[in-house]
Amino acid sequence: MHNKIAVVTGAARGLGRAIAEAFAREGAAVAVTDLNREAAAAVAESLTGMGAAGARAWSLDVRDAAGVEAVFTEIDTALGTPDLLVNNAGVYPDNPLIDMAEAAWDAVIDTNLKGPLLCGQSFVRRRIAAGGGGSIVNVASTAAFSARAGAGHYCASKAGLVMLTKCMAMEFGPHRIRVNAVAPGLIEVEGERVSADYKRNFLPMIPYGRIGQPEDVARAVTFLASDQAEFITGAVLTVDGGFLTGRPLMRSASV
Repeated sequence: MHNKIAVVTGAARGLGRAIAEAFAREGAAVAVTDLNREAAAAVAESLTGMGAAGARAWSLDVRDAAGVEAVFTEIDTALGTPDLLVNNAGVYPDNPLIDMAEAAWDAVIDTNLKGPLLCGQSFVRRRIAAGGGGSIVNVASTAAFSARAGAGHYCASKAGLVMLTKCMAMEFGPHRIRVNAVAPGLIEVEGERVSADYKRNFLPMIPYGRIGQPEDVARAVTFLASDQAEFITGAVLTVDGGFLTGRPLMRSASV
């Protein structure tokens, strides 16, 4: 990824940070964007020691169209026209549907679904002006395909993102802009609000026998963004240790 410029949203921690670090190790310049400007700046500083061709930080609210466009303009000036975009920024609160406030629904949909659209628009306009080419990777979730109690807004947003990925791939393909998604399962991320009981109950549903790590997702993202995936677009790559294969429930031998 030498001479490539990557934009990663929600890159101050967790999956976003791991993805930014993976791009840096491959020699890309990285625009580290996050709501938390100070945390993003700390990540950008750390990337310079990992081989990044350049790293800068921006505060970015992916829900704000004008703000998104302004940040992409600043990235153009500071680093150059981006070649790669990873739509990673997302939120996943727990809210039962029967009591879900309209504001809770809007916050998740606006961040997880509208955000990738707005960032994708700013990115693609610049790629077309530059002559085409480029790659977008959207971070979806196995929740797009497997419902979870208390997360109706999150599941709906990620299912929508999967279809948005396919629509983007169809419309942007003639410009040689590829759009794919990764769908992580349960990933061990420092500081996440996941109880020990939840992990213990989830683990038997993972055939591979372990919880995923951020680096597992980052490797999948860098592959899809790379030239090695040149003829892959509109695809969703699950990174879940086999969680979506089914449920380990054996029927009784008796009829």
